[in-house]
Amino acid sequence: MTGLSSSQKVGDAQYAVSVTDNTQAETMLCTPTCSTNGTHSDGYTGAFEGPEKLLEMWFAPTCSAAICAGPGAELCDEDQDQWSELRSGLRLVPRAVWRDMLDLVHCQVLSTLCNEHLDSYLLSESSFFVYPHKLVLKTCGTTTLLYAIPRILEIAHRYLGVTSAYQVFYSRKNFMFPDQQEELHRSWEKEVAYLDTHFSEGSAYMIGKTNRDHWHVYLCGPYETSLPSVLGDDTTANNSAEGSPLVHALSRTSSRSTVHSLLESSGVGSSVPHSPSDTTVEILMTGLDPDRMRAMYMGGASSLEGSLGGKAVERATGIADIYPDSASDSYLFTPCGFSLNGLQGDGYYTIHVTPEPHCSYASFETTVSSDSAIDLNSAAGVKNLVEQVAAVFGPRSLTVTVFRARCDTVSVLAGSELSVDVDGVGKDSAMAKTALLSAATDEDTVPPAFSPVAGYKTVDRVLYEFDHYWLRYAYYVKSD
Repeated sequence: MTGLSSSQKVGDAQYAVSVTDNTQAETMLCTPTCSTNGTHSDGYTGAFEGPEKLLEMWFAPTCSAAICAGPGAELCDEDQDQWSELRSGLRLVPRAVWRDMLDLVHCQVLSTLCNEHLDSYLLSESSFFVYPHKLVLKTCGTTTLLYAIPRILEIAHRYLGVTSAYQVFYSRKNFMFPDQQEELHRSWEKEVAYLDTHFSEGSAYMIGKTNRDHWHVYLCGPYETSLPSVLGDDTTANNSAEGSPLVHALSRTSSRSTVHSLLESSGVGSSVPHSPSDTTVEILMTGLDPDRMRAMYMGGASSLEGSLGGKAVERATGIADIYPDSASDSYLFTPCGFSLNGLQGDGYYTIHVTPEPHCSYASFETTVSSDSAIDLNSAAGVKNLVEQVAAVFGPRSLTVTVFRARCDTVSVLAGSELSVDVDGVGKDSAMAKTALLSAATDEDTVPPAFSPVAGYKTVDRVLYEFDHYWLRYAYYVKSD
């Protein structure tokens, strides 16, 4: 049976799905593996591991810094779409290369959704997102996500010319069935030991109570970027050059308006890239409401497997109302299960659902601040999002995490020799440096505390101040 390729435009994005001959167009997309249990294990045990492993690897601090320095990519027809001319960095990696990498993880690509900023891949086990300078890989079941790291580093070296990662994040909720994982993923200690063999000076944390749901996170970097021909010969002498320590720091701040305006007034601002907020919100849910979950079974919201069934689930459950202006790519599995990737601007969101009552689980992850109703940097915005998501799934318990970049400009300016002119003050002036340092300090604000969530009581709250990120964590259980 020979697979062909077709694409369909949704809003300002395009997604492509594999199709075969007349009668198998949709059902072919769900591989025998994921149709059975969404995992590569032999035979379904009846206990599917919904909680995902999440790996985020950066190879440059900004999209604009991710110049493709490796050999020219040989793109085939499947790599061509309306965004081909806009791609750079990791987005130039052929899809066949990514599929080869995903084979190491034991998951397959079901469909793709792209826009001018990033490419998303809906997988048999969760999701994969590719920006020019970073990638996000999220896999559930008994996938072997960490085994992809050496191959990802090889790909980045070939297509970006880098020799190492810029920064790395790995996280996961505590597993429901840890003994069913492959050896590497059976304990957090083994995962950390493996990560330490690839990255220096990494830090591992367990957040939350050990006798309840909790969250693991591993952080390393940012390191000195290894991008060739990006920083130039002398990055410390010219702080106005893109690639300088100052610009790298500014590009990673979560709020930049004040510092940027100061730099613009000094003549430096023209080289400081505007970037969106680096904030990620995750909502991890267990004990889902069985009545609401009927839509996630074949024959519930739809009797069509694949993308058509997925769209029916979006409409029937209210998922489509969370980000109504986004482009989405979703999938309804046989006999049950649902996955979605959504894109809006340069942000993404993703949903994955395991509806079986004895192991029910759903995850919702987003970087999209659509408007004041869902502003990821405000307590009211996060509250609105959590309540809207909880209304869709009706979980007995939920974990919420908010990861936000800190303003690294503070530490950079404190030790730099800055040459700017602010309000007529001469170059190399301590006053200029003090003004920028004060503005940057004001911008480095703690994420607002979580507001109460209707229908739930708060069991645990934690605030972490890492070197480069803030993290807020909360665990809720249903009030009744």
